[in-house]
Amino acid sequence: MKLFLSILILTAFNVTAEEIRVSRMTKDGPLERSFILKTNIPNKVVIDCQSFIQGLRIGEFEQAINYLLDPDECEGLQGRIRSSLKKGNFHCIDVDQDIRSDRSCI
Repeated sequence: MKLFLSILILTAFNVTAEEIRVSRMTKDGPLERSFILKTNIPNKVVIDCQSFIQGLRIGEFEQAINYLLDPDECEGLQGRIRSSLKKGNFHCIDVDQDIRSDRSCI
């Protein structure tokens, strides 16, 4: 059991301690303020500003890592991503234990 927890923690750390480069943002089904982000990492990345729990989610199901955001932070991040993509740039999100920063990038 300890080995499993250690592997799980190391896996979570490796997934989260990096820069996520967003190249595309598409609606998540019928939800108006939830978007699936196409990124440089293999995990599914969603920014959801509509559900009860709002924020950035990396991965799915029990393995998902959630970065919780208040509604204004979530809408702001979505807006900055949208703005970068409209300009033809990537949007980079630096994550670790939380979202450290985000910016337009090439």
